[in-house]
Amino acid sequence: MIGSYHMEDIARRAVCASGRRQDVLDTLAECGFAVLRPGTLDESSFDALMGGLGEPVSYHFGTKLTLEPHEDSGNVQFTTRAMPLHADAVFNGGPPVTYIGMRCVTAPAVGGETLVASAAAFFEHAPDDLLDAMSGIVIEYRNRISGYYKGGPEGGHPRVAPLQTDPDTGERRVVVGLTDPDDPLRTHDALVVGRSEEESAELLRRIGAVLHRPSVLYAHAWQAGEVLILDNRKLVHGRAAFPGQPRRIVRLSVS
Repeated sequence: MIGSYHMEDIARRAVCASGRRQDVLDTLAECGFAVLRPGTLDESSFDALMGGLGEPVSYHFGTKLTLEPHEDSGNVQFTTRAMPLHADAVFNGGPPVTYIGMRCVTAPAVGGETLVASAAAFFEHAPDDLLDAMSGIVIEYRNRISGYYKGGPEGGHPRVAPLQTDPDTGERRVVVGLTDPDDPLRTHDALVVGRSEEESAELLRRIGAVLHRPSVLYAHAWQAGEVLILDNRKLVHGRAAFPGQPRRIVRLSVS
């Protein structure tokens, strides 16, 4: 039985028939993400659509980032490794991100799926005791990549509540940056403030386990020319590993 918020059903409804701004906005409002099939948008149309959805977010590299493996990169973004689920701008001290647009130039034959976990589905399928445990806590993020991720304007370590009410939508949202403590290329460490390392690790493990349930998580297998637009307020996202495969995604985020 598919519940009112089950990712299998959400993913079917997220395929957008056109690249018109209003159609995309309607799909984003309903599903939290929109999938535009190959041939719907070329590069300039993609740029124009994202510009119509908000103000492009500028980082030190500019507004557009090409995500592809670089040999010997020390940043997990530019490797073939998996990237844990996270909400953008949680721990980089940058501007708020509303929508994340990604256009696939080269798709891997195996792996490299973009992982999308719905906050609405998370709240429907998470056990009550986990939601209770997440209420009232904050998670501290300690960043490990110099020059890209920043702790904040004063250089401290950001502390973020994992359960929030979005001021724009009024909806509950999940704001986390999961991490693999055994990955030497991890972008950050995370610790629940006021808990022991063991208690913190167990709570983060439980959050991650629910976010990875099939009822909550969608794995988008890319085709060249496809566009995926994510509402950063309604979901968290990550990436599956793609060892030995090419993959080139152009990302443009707006606030």
